[in-house]
Amino acid sequence: MALNLKILPQSSFGLAGYWGLQESVTIPFYNYESNASNYFDIKDWGVSLQYGAEFSGSVNSSLYLLAMAKKLGNHSLSARFTPGYQKEFLFATGESIIINDTTTQSLEANYNYRELFGLGYSYKFDEQFSAGLAVRFYSQDFNREIVKPIYGDTLYLVRESINEKVNLLNADVGINYIVNKNFQLRAASINLFNIEDEITNEEFLGFEMDQKRGALLTASYMPADFFNFHILYETSNSFQLSATGYAEGITYGLTAFHDYYQEPYIAGVVPAVGYRTDLFEVLLSGVKYFSERSTDASFSKFYEEGINNIINNRYSFDKIVLSMALNISSAPEKQVELIDVEIVRDIYPTFYDKYVEQPFAYGRVVNISNKPVSVIPSVKIEGITDDQIQSPPLNLAPGDTAKVPFYLIIPDNYVIDKAVLSYADFYVTASSNEPDAQLQKAALINSINSWDGNVANLRYFIKRDIDFSMNYAKNVLGNNKAVLDTLPSVISIFYKSEILFNDFVKKLVYTSDPRATAEYVQFPKQTNELKGGDCDDLSVAYSSLLESVGIQTALVDYKGDGDIRHVNVLVNTKLSPSQAKFITNNDSKYFIRKNEQGKDEIWIPIETTSLTNFDEAWNIGVEKFNREALIEMGLATGKVEIIDVY
Repeated sequence: MALNLKILPQSSFGLAGYWGLQESVTIPFYNYESNASNYFDIKDWGVSLQYGAEFSGSVNSSLYLLAMAKKLGNHSLSARFTPGYQKEFLFATGESIIINDTTTQSLEANYNYRELFGLGYSYKFDEQFSAGLAVRFYSQDFNREIVKPIYGDTLYLVRESINEKVNLLNADVGINYIVNKNFQLRAASINLFNIEDEITNEEFLGFEMDQKRGALLTASYMPADFFNFHILYETSNSFQLSATGYAEGITYGLTAFHDYYQEPYIAGVVPAVGYRTDLFEVLLSGVKYFSERSTDASFSKFYEEGINNIINNRYSFDKIVLSMALNISSAPEKQVELIDVEIVRDIYPTFYDKYVEQPFAYGRVVNISNKPVSVIPSVKIEGITDDQIQSPPLNLAPGDTAKVPFYLIIPDNYVIDKAVLSYADFYVTASSNEPDAQLQKAALINSINSWDGNVANLRYFIKRDIDFSMNYAKNVLGNNKAVLDTLPSVISIFYKSEILFNDFVKKLVYTSDPRATAEYVQFPKQTNELKGGDCDDLSVAYSSLLESVGIQTALVDYKGDGDIRHVNVLVNTKLSPSQAKFITNNDSKYFIRKNEQGKDEIWIPIETTSLTNFDEAWNIGVEKFNREALIEMGLATGKVEIIDVY
């Protein structure tokens, strides 16, 4: 007799008959059969139970399932106890024993398959994608009567029971992908990983649960609010089709299923109707098979064909099941929703405090509560910030929508050599310490040397390497202390500027920026090490040297036409117009600016790309400044702009 027994510990069949995309559906969360990813939408704690009756001639009622789930941030944990997930078979084996030459007694076999309990875990990677696993534990109890000969003066045949208990651990993984609010996909393994006790009695070989691997795929589509279509396919060529809905607290659904191992083609249906609130859900469902069911079957047929599932097989009977779920939350109700976020500024790590003053993103937030709330926006960027960076709170009236800014603090020690694509998690919090809503957006993080082309932002490159510049400048000025000590203090700044320029530029050459697609600015230390740079690099380096020893500078932005631009440096000599004669008798070689106290001071333009000497750099800088800023009225028209470093 060929043995072809198949008893599978997993298929997608569930007793609730209700799936959907609607928020706060709590009933299905324990359904590991079609939800190996362990994805569910409870807020904090969830408790569920199923109690039902099976109509097998007489009515047999039992507790099918008791389950509990817990959310911890992006982690989800669940556990279920399933005393009603079992199937027991009691057969006459076809053998018998004659007692006292007159009485015949048939031998029996008893096979009991039970799922004991299950555990689930999942992780929510973002608002769309989660993955997890479900682990379940089974018990298989085999008992059979056999005839055993006993030899003595005569041969006796006696009846004896043999039994064995076989435990099985089964683990599967699943993924859950929410494409959008109307469409959801799931995939899960079947019997991916199994550990089973070894059967020691050959009488029971072949009766253990089959461990054939497979997979199931599901899709849910919601064409309109509170109505959902659901399809599930198993690689065993079984499938389910469902239509479910929700209206004014009433839930309803109908599932038709095809089981490869049962007849007819549509083996039965699972209707469901229930009532749901934010706190609890009650669902009454049933299983109706379309074929005749009998309590009698031959042992030989069971031996040859077996069954394919514990709770849904050719020997299962119609059922009615009451499912109840309680959604417990110790956290306050969500009061605000984050509709969308727009990143309005690229992220340049060197501009470390720019995003404290100017938001790099804006979000649209709506108050979904019936009372005024104070909304706190915050953001966390992978690879940049360890904690959420909070922005100022915003008061929002009930039902109002507002535009909220997101500010950012980039650590001073953050260094990145090349641009990377990261992710920014945006949060809005109103009800508690936990965010009410969250959105994730891709964010481009530029390299530490990247620059947006705005001359005003060159100040960040000047400030960032100030320690190197200070050590360098103090060393150069220290070597010239004897000369500086002989000079009047009033012209000290001028001669310090000259000494630093002549020392620094004698090691450098001018090189154009080789990067055609992105602006790249060197820090002063890099310019010194590379022994060259373009106008941006040289202006940054020279300004940094002067600023590090207290000499005030400004950048002159010659904007030109189109993408053509140039930068050089203005140096504040701190001389008054009457003192200009100490450095030059030519009044066209300097520019007068008022200080914060309203007093006039002498500023001189220095062309840093003139790598000859200070006087030559001064002459070239003056010529360009007078022509483009003054004669051609660049300062008045905005084509030339003076930008103070501090």
